[in-house]
Amino acid sequence: MPTTKDYLLKKYQRNAIDEYLANELKNAEYGGVELRRTPLGDRVILKVGRVGLAIGGRGRNIHRITERLREDFDLDNPQIEVTEVDNPEIDPRIMAFRLASSLERGRHFRRSAHGIIRRILSSGAKGVEIKISGKITSQRARVETFRAGFVAKAGDPAERFVDVGKAQALIRRGLIGVQVHIMQGEALLPDDIEITAEPTSTSMIVVTEGEEPEIIEEISEEAIEDVFEELEEYPEIEEEIKATKKEKKPKDEFAELDEVDKVSKPKKVTKKEEAKPKKATKKEEEAKPKKVTKKEEEAKPKKVTKKEEEAKPKKATKKKEEAKPKKATKKKEEAKPKKATKKKEKKE
Repeated sequence: MPTTKDYLLKKYQRNAIDEYLANELKNAEYGGVELRRTPLGDRVILKVGRVGLAIGGRGRNIHRITERLREDFDLDNPQIEVTEVDNPEIDPRIMAFRLASSLERGRHFRRSAHGIIRRILSSGAKGVEIKISGKITSQRARVETFRAGFVAKAGDPAERFVDVGKAQALIRRGLIGVQVHIMQGEALLPDDIEITAEPTSTSMIVVTEGEEPEIIEEISEEAIEDVFEELEEYPEIEEEIKATKKEKKPKDEFAELDEVDKVSKPKKVTKKEEAKPKKATKKEEEAKPKKVTKKEEEAKPKKVTKKEEEAKPKKATKKKEEAKPKKATKKKEEAKPKKATKKKEKKE
């Protein structure tokens, strides 16, 4: 019983220290803590994204945290060591704090969540899942989830390769919870398969497209000489090879039937052949009107228009000619009495 009690007390103490340091080093991108018991005292290792903010000016933050750990959490001579996280974009706790701080500044939750997902995946993670819960945009609480890649949910891969980070953001509408799940890029899943083929004695050269051939096993000159010696011992092989080359291929029994099928089958008309104009037969050519040449057109009488007909002088008919007064001849004119002038009339 005392062993279980001690274990639970230690676990509770560690969780309380972790929660206190998370609130104190929120701006320094707190990533976690390790507690180690030593003969000289308790050693506390802090994992932080920003070392300068964690230490503070002239070590003020470190001194304040050591006093608090000694008085409130009953640590024996605590010695704090601050270490920087190698890749903070893979640490889920740091990314959760970044997302919470962006929400507190008033940035839109979707935009900030997608930005963090892009950063995590670019750093080499297999998958990400982010959950934001609370009164995000209205007075009604809800949960918004964002996923990318593959994240194991259950079983041994979820326990070994998935890291979880949590943070809180305080805004006007209330408290918003942020949860980040990151699947490690080096995770070996049970369904991952790697095929490694060793070169055999028959495989000499591997030729790949667009690359130079990779020589797996070089053939020595001694092996080549041995092959030629064996060929010289058996001259019959060369004669057989020559004989097979000279032999003609056996006639196909069904060749004649294939030719008959080709003749009987209607030829397929392609699109290009359909587009071509068909040749006209003799009857169609005779029925078509022949083209008139220039000389024939000039020889034909031209058609007279209405205006030209009106302009021409019309021919007089017989009745009109009879009605016209005929011209008097010279004898008749001499026989006619001459008109008397005015002077002669006066004299008379």
